[in-house]
Amino acid sequence: MRIWRPFTVLLAVGGMLLHIPQVQRAKAQEGQFSVVVCMECHADRDLTGVDRKGNEISMFVDLRVFRTSVHRNMKCTSCHGGIDEIPHDEELPLVRCGACHDAENRDYLEGRHGAAFERGDPDAPACWDCHGKHDILPAQHPSSQVARANLTRVCLRCHVDEEITARHEEMPAPQTIKAYEKSVHGKGYFEKGLTVVAECVDCHSGHLTLPASDPRSRLYKVNVPETCGSCHRQIQQEYERSVHGEALRSGVLEAPACTDCHGEHDILPPSEEMSRVSPKNIPKTCSSCHDDVALAEKYQLPINRYRTYLESFHGVALKYGKTVVANCASCHGVHDILPSSDPRSKIHPDNRQKTCGQCHPGIGIKAALGKVHIEASPASSKGKYFVRKFYTWFISILMTLFVLYILIEMIGRIRHRRARGAAS
Repeated sequence: MRIWRPFTVLLAVGGMLLHIPQVQRAKAQEGQFSVVVCMECHADRDLTGVDRKGNEISMFVDLRVFRTSVHRNMKCTSCHGGIDEIPHDEELPLVRCGACHDAENRDYLEGRHGAAFERGDPDAPACWDCHGKHDILPAQHPSSQVARANLTRVCLRCHVDEEITARHEEMPAPQTIKAYEKSVHGKGYFEKGLTVVAECVDCHSGHLTLPASDPRSRLYKVNVPETCGSCHRQIQQEYERSVHGEALRSGVLEAPACTDCHGEHDILPPSEEMSRVSPKNIPKTCSSCHDDVALAEKYQLPINRYRTYLESFHGVALKYGKTVVANCASCHGVHDILPSSDPRSKIHPDNRQKTCGQCHPGIGIKAALGKVHIEASPASSKGKYFVRKFYTWFISILMTLFVLYILIEMIGRIRHRRARGAAS
């Protein structure tokens, strides 16, 4: 018996080997293939196929990479359906990640990317374009494509591609997106490697990417303060209590939100000269609304704030480069702007001495209560009105007399020359 035992083992092993094809055929009938079976073909580095865009792509699967992915314990057919036998058809149904990720899939399909994908747009990003394919890692993993350190670069792959944007008029121009790189957020991300700064998904959302005109969008005008407030919480609270915040919350969409003053992709710190909220540019930024005649008439706002400021001592000094002088924000506040009738306002009569005293220590109450935005009109300032009228007429008459004097002088010279010519 001992002599035949090895031979018995060999027979048993041979029987198992002969049985393997039958096992594989059974798995084929069930539509369940082990990774090992699939790798008989997909381990070939030269294996190619065609993607939904019609481009030739490699069908090689690096098993070592797959074994480190988040899906390493799943069967191939869990994602790749339509396989009934091996070798399978060249064209298989698209992978549907929503079979497992239902909530994310619903958001994706409601968003602009998913809607475009369902329409058959070959440029529309699918799940695997952002998350990867056989190399998908958890978002918390530093090497994941959707880790915060990498995700913005994934978005930029399409949004700075001039060929893609040229095919889609609804997409912002690449230059608009590239402006993010030079913004205060972009510099923190690209130059300093910070992942706490605002990235694409923080403002636009990850799967539920909606146009700014959609009330559900994080970029819908009424939702912008809350979106920015997810990082700038204290500033949001100040803004919500301001005249602008209350107006926006009540449905006045013309009221300025964060992006109206600071910008969108091109946000710069106030310390930079090109920033919309630098001391040099604040008056011009505020005037985009406060010098709008239609808005002033609709909401009973005073007009000509920018022009009257520029005519003041502060405005003239600012015009010549003195950025330490008072601007709109110095007097009215920044995010906590309130009407002058509100006792909390910096320009309320009870608070003006303190407000002006920030630059002019010891200023008297009467000086602090003097008018600032003075127009040359009887209602605003009779003195300025009559002085301006006087000089307007005086200078006009004086220039007219100068012109008449020159004309009389020229006519006299011409006559004098003619008289001398006739005498000779």
